[in-house]
Amino acid sequence: MKTERKKMGIEKFLSTYFSNIGKFTLVNLIFALPFAVAFALCFFLWKFFLPQLTMVIMPLTIVLCAPFYSGVVVTSKNIYYDETVFGIFKEYFSAVKENFKAYLVHGVLAYVAFVGCYHGIFIYNLLAKTSGIFYVMFFVSILLALLLLFLFYGVTMMSAFFDLKLKDVYKNSALMIFGELKSNFLATVCVFAYLAVLSLPIMLFIFLSYVWGATVSVIVTFVYIILAVLLVAPSGVSSIITASLYPDMKRVISGEAKAKIEAIRKEDKEEQIKTENERKNKFSDVSLESLEKSEGDYVFYNGKMIKKSVIIEEIKEREGQ
Repeated sequence: MKTERKKMGIEKFLSTYFSNIGKFTLVNLIFALPFAVAFALCFFLWKFFLPQLTMVIMPLTIVLCAPFYSGVVVTSKNIYYDETVFGIFKEYFSAVKENFKAYLVHGVLAYVAFVGCYHGIFIYNLLAKTSGIFYVMFFVSILLALLLLFLFYGVTMMSAFFDLKLKDVYKNSALMIFGELKSNFLATVCVFAYLAVLSLPIMLFIFLSYVWGATVSVIVTFVYIILAVLLVAPSGVSSIITASLYPDMKRVISGEAKAKIEAIRKEDKEEQIKTENERKNKFSDVSLESLEKSEGDYVFYNGKMIKKSVIIEEIKEREGQ
């Protein structure tokens, strides 16, 4: 039965994706411009100023593109779940405007995570050749990279789809790393499978290099990669992650929201009861008859001078007189 349900899920994704391929491609086209500009800026900075820092400069594309990727996440989700209301362009740029600051923070943190994990894996892989103990650190670095990948699955969706503070976004996403471990692995496997299918034509181009030459093969491969990255991959990857994790995420967040509302209502009710009890017990130790016979307009009560008429009115109101 489980195998059947998974098959139905995959069939549903493929059916929905290919029936809306034109809309997904349009989303990719919109995202292509900021991505191309960001990549070109980073390439220019790396090539002419810091050629020794390839894997520090080029990943800065992540930071520059992050706010615009929010449009891909939101619009792709709306297309996939048939929730598009205003049209592709309006929803895309509305999502970018609304999530710009949050996704800029996500981009910076994702950049730090990527650069740190990449260099950790690279360095420990080299050191492992000198001592077997470094293989442990090598695999720990891979595991950490995978867990951070799962974290950002949740962060990118939760930040865009729910009205939460950044600290709550990261807290809930961190909990979902292990709470939705199977779904995270499923999303990762599906993403890699999707990218592998996109990469299949490259093998054909390599094979055809024996026919049309290495130079032509390199050019064709390069053009294909650019087209795949700009026109196919972004919304496809986003849709896979959303289809795998969003339904469970929605249930979790909605449940938390409901629990918070119930807690607030309970607190309000308790506060209301407390206030009512305080009102009922106020001046309960004061004799109305003695107060009315006393001289002066003010009396000393609980360390304060209070107007006698106020106390009399309170007591009469409580006693229903």
